[in-house]
Amino acid sequence: MLRSDHVRAIEYVVHKKRNLKEIKRGKLDMDAAGFVASGYDFVDNAFLGTVLGLKLQRSAALANNHIDFVDELETTTYATTITNAAAGAWTAIDQTYTEAGATGNAVANDIVKIDGSTLGSNNGSFLTSSKTANTIVVSALPGESVDVIDEAAVALATII
Repeated sequence: MLRSDHVRAIEYVVHKKRNLKEIKRGKLDMDAAGFVASGYDFVDNAFLGTVLGLKLQRSAALANNHIDFVDELETTTYATTITNAAAGAWTAIDQTYTEAGATGNAVANDIVKIDGSTLGSNNGSFLTSSKTANTIVVSALPGESVDVIDEAAVALATII
């Protein structure tokens, strides 16, 4: 597993803890394109390591760059991926990400982590202030992100 994948899992736990107030015992399921691309072709349910005391394992059923938290009874799952960008765009003037029908899973006042921005300038952690089925409005978190810049044709970003 690449260090960047492990760091993304750590950041997920840290950011989700802010929203959930606590992370109980359980595990993280994760998949990433980098597993195969970098020669780490893990089988489904393979143990990848630990993240802040939580077991991390591969789940081939998940989309690339997706992470889920599953509680110890495997009854409650907190899905992480709001969208895997395909054809969206960032607009600086109103701090929005727009992609038709792709942002319905967003939640207002949630902290999101953006990774894989085409220009790299929109990567970071943001607070969502509102959302529709087609847009997410975000604001920068001091020390963790900067204001959004214009970026068209965002094809590989992941918003978790």
